[in-house]
Amino acid sequence: MKPGMSGYQSDKEVTGGANRRHFVHVYAVIRIKVEVDADNHRTAMEAADKLLFAGGLAVRLTPAAQGILDAEYAAEVAGYLVDEDGDDTFIRSRAYGPDHDPEENKQ
Repeated sequence: MKPGMSGYQSDKEVTGGANRRHFVHVYAVIRIKVEVDADNHRTAMEAADKLLFAGGLAVRLTPAAQGILDAEYAAEVAGYLVDEDGDDTFIRSRAYGPDHDPEENKQ
């Protein structure tokens, strides 16, 4: 809730002084390198999406520290970077947005 909404309390308004346990869901975007065969970048991204999201969990996120109770896909793709096999200088690599459209060159 935001300040001014019913039920909102700032940290200063909470009494008791003792630390309280919090459960925080952190939606962090992760990078997963996927190998696919495709005719072009768009179909490569679509094939990667299919591998990752169509059949359940393609990658398991396993909590490895005390206090981490769960980890899962955030169901969000922030963008793509497509490299081509054999392009060791990455001259044909391209960045795309979450909609598969090319990112504009930003300077």
